[in-house]
Amino acid sequence: MGRPRLHDEQLRQRLLEAATDLMASDGPDFSLRPLVASVGTSTSAVYSLFGSRGELLEAITLRAARSFVDAQLAVDVVHVPERIPALAHAMRDWARGNATKFQVVFGRTEGSAAIDDARESTTEPLLHAVSAAIDVGYLDGDAAIATQTIFAGVHGFITLELLGHYLGSEADALFDELLSAAQRSWAAPEYRTAVA
Repeated sequence: MGRPRLHDEQLRQRLLEAATDLMASDGPDFSLRPLVASVGTSTSAVYSLFGSRGELLEAITLRAARSFVDAQLAVDVVHVPERIPALAHAMRDWARGNATKFQVVFGRTEGSAAIDDARESTTEPLLHAVSAAIDVGYLDGDAAIATQTIFAGVHGFITLELLGHYLGSEADALFDELLSAAQRSWAAPEYRTAVA
């Protein structure tokens, strides 16, 4: 009978969860000692399961980014004018339920090629929706720039909300106003009144 594996997938997931919380609170320079103590293991587990501290940070960020993108991909709205706000609401809902992961995805981790790609992927569902809206003549302008400005507004709102600046039903109304203004600013002339 073989010896049981000490460093298994269950421990890997527990380390990822605990490291996500630490990274959100302490930044990417968090110490491994409190991390491993919080899950009852040793630093050797980190190196055994991830290879290095840098690869642990990368795994945390990639996992959080994938979860953020998956929440957007789960949006089941086909009607072009409604898809962009639906994606924005999915981003906001995900961030409110995963505040530490949101901080990890968009925090100050030094980038690797994989982290840079993961962060770039976070806007892909919105880019597809914006491109589709331009293709049918609902929006006007450059798809990449429109996507970045809409995403920046949504991201900024979410960040301020997570910091406690926007609360309750007033926050919901303000978010809807933000989305309306964002779409209005990129709407084709014949749709501008309808978006308003």
